[in-house]
Amino acid sequence: MIRLITLDLDNTLWDIEKTMVRAEKELRLHLKSVSVNAFDIYCSETTSEIRERLLREQPELRSNLTEFRKLLLGEVFFRAGNSVQDSKMLANSAFNKFFEFRNKVVFFEGAIDVLKALSERYKVYALTNGNADVKMIGIDKFLSGAVSSADVGVSKPNPKIFEATLKKAGEEASSCIHIGDDYEDDIVGANNAGIASIWLNERGQKDPSMNLATKVVTKVKEIPHAVKMIAEPK
Repeated sequence: MIRLITLDLDNTLWDIEKTMVRAEKELRLHLKSVSVNAFDIYCSETTSEIRERLLREQPELRSNLTEFRKLLLGEVFFRAGNSVQDSKMLANSAFNKFFEFRNKVVFFEGAIDVLKALSERYKVYALTNGNADVKMIGIDKFLSGAVSSADVGVSKPNPKIFEATLKKAGEEASSCIHIGDDYEDDIVGANNAGIASIWLNERGQKDPSMNLATKVVTKVKEIPHAVKMIAEPK
């Protein structure tokens, strides 16, 4: 019996690319208002160099985007001539501005209705590699819980993040369906954890030679029916 739905967030419930473009724009405006030197550094190739070095020295940051961005901004401010302490404070302030707009998402058509419908019948857990704040976004009322890669220390498709979510929800793999847009992270990851899956292929990605998804949908609004087909097979 299906009792748990785990749900990806970015590009499943909203368009993360458009969200990030706006958040980056607001971050740059903030940097320019605080420190022209920091703004110039952030907009230069130096930022890419800092990013690559941080990930090389601390690969675990790939699973913790919040800490990664704070460290990146901290080094930008430090290179702009600020003390270590001031750089950390300025970085936190800049991150908060970015994070405010990172969580101002525009939902895909029908996404809220789908969340509401699923939450009325199942436990619904957000399961994301990103750092979206479900409370700031306002979807926490539909969720029984949320697990991010930062919480677990690994990212999808690593089965450990799926297993950690099952443990938190008090469920077995056989009682769960995972839903997401990224074939590798969501579908292969769920399959490796022994979990049924629904692939939201809204962008018309080419089907892999061996599609591991239990069901495939092309619109968010089709998700409840796909869940029902898996949960209540005829």
